[in-house]
Amino acid sequence: MARSPLLPLPDYQRIYQITYSVLEASEIAIAHRACIFFASVGALILRDQYSLPATISAGRMALMVDEQKANVVVYGRDEGGVFVNDAQAFHAWVECEGWLIDFMSPIMGVAMREDGRDWKVPRRMLQKPLSDRRESLGAIQHLGDFYVDHDRSLTESLIDSQNVQFSDLLNVCQAWFRRPPKPVKSLAMGDSHAGTRKLVLRAPSIEGVW
Repeated sequence: MARSPLLPLPDYQRIYQITYSVLEASEIAIAHRACIFFASVGALILRDQYSLPATISAGRMALMVDEQKANVVVYGRDEGGVFVNDAQAFHAWVECEGWLIDFMSPIMGVAMREDGRDWKVPRRMLQKPLSDRRESLGAIQHLGDFYVDHDRSLTESLIDSQNVQFSDLLNVCQAWFRRPPKPVKSLAMGDSHAGTRKLVLRAPSIEGVW
């Protein structure tokens, strides 16, 4: 029997929407290339608003998104037949109480298309027990099968390298978030270049779960 997810879909969706919308409003980052920011916001909100011991993880990941065509989204790089990651080829996600939660999975298809892969990737929540992960990339056989491997040193390096703007946007997300079913409050964000603008939830809708 499938386990109930740690985080209900409406709550996952709210965190994803908040993160996406703040990134888009900032005009300084590309949402579908900002996995470390999605993971940072998710971990911060889960710790602050849910009292959950969420942590940020970065490393390599793979997910089967189309079983019929054997399409596997891969974050990492093949190096002589070995699946590796580094600062140029990685993904970031949240780990919490034995769960993998990827808050940017609904828009992974956007990055795939930009990379030249015309795959139809549904906009779905990715939240799975870490105990379900496959032991290797080659063991991924069915829709929703996944592999992850956390790289502690890479994670620490990525977090330490973020700038003041990154922290400022994290604070905006934290201030704007409200746990469903409460509506988000009215909030504006501004800077010296673009002026002040009202934040609006505008993330692409989620179609289901992996």
